[in-house]
Amino acid sequence: MLVGTGVLLLWFWRKSIKTKSTVPLVREEKALAAEKNTTVIESPVKEFSILFGPGSSLLESQSMIRIRECLSPFILSQIGYITLIGSADASGNLATNRRLVKERIQAVESYLISLGIPKGKIEKVLLNPSFGRSFEQRRLLRSVQIQYKLETLK
Repeated sequence: MLVGTGVLLLWFWRKSIKTKSTVPLVREEKALAAEKNTTVIESPVKEFSILFGPGSSLLESQSMIRIRECLSPFILSQIGYITLIGSADASGNLATNRRLVKERIQAVESYLISLGIPKGKIEKVLLNPSFGRSFEQRRLLRSVQIQYKLETLK
């Protein structure tokens, strides 16, 4: 009885494999044909920076406006990837500056996600704090640089 049930189940299993496999193969072939005719065109890397105040990781409203201006809805629909490069000036405590770099990147990343960019398209690079020789250089080091490429289908 047990052997008979096993043989019956094996027969049904083999029969179900034969009937199920023909339909997906046709669909896969059609999908592969469509992919062969599609070409992805990448743009050159574009970039802009978001500046932060000393000791701050708060994304200010003017920074949000800048991000929305540089990444319009049309551009957002074609984003291939985005790289966030965080930096800080080395004046002050090194551990605090490293924490600020991480927090600044997280603030920009959260805002980009709220604009509809998938988290999987965002790459993060944390730079060690650097010394700036002038006030202007230190101000520019307290930033997150946003680099992106657009992808269009041809």
